[in-house]
Amino acid sequence: DVILTGPHFGRVRAMFDEAGRPVKEAGPSIPVAVLGLSGVPDAGDDVVVVADERKARELALLRETKLRDQKLAASQAVRMDQIFAQMGDGSSGDAKQLNLMIKTDVQGSAEALADALRKLPSAEVKVNVLVSSIGGISESDVDLALASKAIIIGFNVRADSQARKRIQDSGVDVRYYSIIYEVIDDVAAAIGGLLGTETREQIVGIAQVRDVFRSSLLGNIAGCLVIEGSVQKNLPIRVLRNQTVIYEGVLESLRRFKDDVAKVEAGTECGIGVKNYNDVKPG
Repeated sequence: DVILTGPHFGRVRAMFDEAGRPVKEAGPSIPVAVLGLSGVPDAGDDVVVVADERKARELALLRETKLRDQKLAASQAVRMDQIFAQMGDGSSGDAKQLNLMIKTDVQGSAEALADALRKLPSAEVKVNVLVSSIGGISESDVDLALASKAIIIGFNVRADSQARKRIQDSGVDVRYYSIIYEVIDDVAAAIGGLLGTETREQIVGIAQVRDVFRSSLLGNIAGCLVIEGSVQKNLPIRVLRNQTVIYEGVLESLRRFKDDVAKVEAGTECGIGVKNYNDVKPG
């Protein structure tokens, strides 16, 4: 059978019950893991059985287009510099509201940031923390930020591949930090109308570790595949595990086969050595 759920579809390859045993059918209220869908459905999506895979593909494409149009029509991404512009136009005497979503690597950072931002003094802008949680930034986080006109604060975490695509399509303002005081200073500057020159971090490339090799000179060398952009020498590097930043440092060595190189493009394998860090793991 072909099943259709939201904008995703697929031919059922296998089903498993809560104990991991293969099952042939699932009745009402029976939880199962389904293999074969083209993507991960959202909570609340209806699951429909369709006999024709071509029909399922057409319906999935129609649903995806309709859902995207509805989200873009219903809400518009807000950026922190827009808050500053609204404050300066004098069009309303009402206090403005700055909606924030906070995603961090540990619970302590989430609580500290949310508490500090809520207490920022301002007669013009009220800081409203909608979400304060741990873990990487997901596609559903971006959709929530878009719907609620919120800015996402990522503290020692990053967006996954699906979320990055959604951010690019929607224009949601996502800001990455690794120091709590920088978050507070930026938000305070925005609500105080002090935004001048904006410094924004640009992610140049992403590489995934496929294997780890031992070097007598440099320690552990990560055998990587560049999956987005490019990897370049003399730029800062972050090591991520499960979309959480676990180390920040310098790219000490970049090799293609046995040759030292200055740049490696997407789709190319390379060896990366991170200065003063040896806990590199595949994946």
